[in-house]
Amino acid sequence: MNTATLQLVKSYGGWQLLDAGNPVFWFPEREKGLEIATIMADARSLYHGLPASVEAENEHGEFEVVATFG
Repeated sequence: MNTATLQLVKSYGGWQLLDAGNPVFWFPEREKGLEIATIMADARSLYHGLPASVEAENEHGEFEVVATFG
């Protein structure tokens, strides 16, 4: 089963939310980006019945899983 992954990456002094590698939103603050990404992943999991996760880039440029649903 495929997992939908939303990624929050550093971009232009803020944070870019990527959905399947495509830019969706830009946020000036990391916490707001994580909040919206988590809501989107949860809603996607509930609506489609498929697993969804959120990954965020840390200060070392590595991705960490911050939320999973389904």
